[in-house]
Amino acid sequence: MRTVIVTGGCGYIGSHVARAFKQHGDQVILIDRVYRQHTMKGIDGYVHNDFASAVGLSAIVMHEPDIIVHCAGTSLVGPSIENPAEYYDNNVSKTITMLNVIKDMPKKPVILFSSSASVYGVPERLPIDEQCAIKPISPYGRTKGMIESILRDYSFAYDITSMCFRYFNAAGAEPFNSDLGQEPGATHIIARALEASIAQKAFMINGNNFNTSDGTCVRDYIHVWDLAIAHIQAASYLLDDYPQAGAHIVNLGTNSGISNKEIASYIKQKYGLLDIQYAGRRAGDPDTLIADARAAKELLLWQPEYSDIQTIIDSAYRWYTRGV
Repeated sequence: MRTVIVTGGCGYIGSHVARAFKQHGDQVILIDRVYRQHTMKGIDGYVHNDFASAVGLSAIVMHEPDIIVHCAGTSLVGPSIENPAEYYDNNVSKTITMLNVIKDMPKKPVILFSSSASVYGVPERLPIDEQCAIKPISPYGRTKGMIESILRDYSFAYDITSMCFRYFNAAGAEPFNSDLGQEPGATHIIARALEASIAQKAFMINGNNFNTSDGTCVRDYIHVWDLAIAHIQAASYLLDDYPQAGAHIVNLGTNSGISNKEIASYIKQKYGLLDIQYAGRRAGDPDTLIADARAAKELLLWQPEYSDIQTIIDSAYRWYTRGV
């Protein structure tokens, strides 16, 4: 049995990753400043604190994990432009604090880091492969790129093996029991559109003048459970029969895109929306982001199973309406 620590383990992605590792048979400990009861199903331990606090760092040293899944951090593009100090402190400085403890541990855990497609900024080509230039256009994206560079340097200097997952658009909810999902008030379009549908309110799309077929931005959506399973596959790749040391970078996406208007139209048709309206574009929003995810499929033997947009939206709807 492996020991897995998930920082930010009560968050949207962290909770799904923790559940997947637990179902795989691993011992799972969460470190998070937030406590959410529904994330704790079967979890072996919980540290109610910041991962870079004295309490969080002590937990890492005490449990001697085989794997640390580093999901903790601040993760919105717009607010990062308004308040970059919070992002550089919470994402970069605190990660360095954690890594400086890990580098001195006798048994160094493998790090699986939640990076982001935002590191590409406005991509130089589509679909976006891992060799595309790193040109983030927001402080949030820059923090993710910085941590990737730090992990590469720490791998070379201190033999810390890592894999950075460049997530495209994680969405949906736990597909079997509908008991894990995004908390109300999330900023992603699927969550906002479903909340508008349930509340019988009009829904606002940000921008209808993108250089796309219908004028709304296009994104590559990956079901959060497929994303979680990729972490299981990565742990096997890095630790099992033929361990792969070093610092690795892998896109997680589906090689396909869907527009904001298509999402809103599906929700309106299936669940109802009072109206679809348009506002101005948000700062830092590229026209199209679509992953080239061949590396994840070839190296990790990973294949998305739940990432068609209908399954993503329907699973999220079940989460939002559970118990209703």
